[in-house]
Amino acid sequence: MKARKFTRYATDIPVSIAIDHMLGKHQLYLKDISQGGLSFKAHGCIDRDTHLDIVISCSGQSHNASGKIAWSQSLETGQCQLGIMFEKQVTQSEIEKMVCRH
Repeated sequence: MKARKFTRYATDIPVSIAIDHMLGKHQLYLKDISQGGLSFKAHGCIDRDTHLDIVISCSGQSHNASGKIAWSQSLETGQCQLGIMFEKQVTQSEIEKMVCRH
């Protein structure tokens, strides 16, 4: 089993996602986040390498990031678990701000 490169933080903070080929923004909740990326459940799977613009809201502040779909997994609930890899690695300090841990 491969060890994770970064510590993951479980969270349920709101996130707004804009997907390359889809109109509008989608309001979802994060499952977890790390310096390398994040994951969340969506109503459907999205193709690998699809670009996303991400806005994470915490304590009245917004944090912007961008990334691409690294993996997806269909769930029994009909939803899809998506793993997003950040285009630019974020720092531990930035992660703590995004998840309201100051």
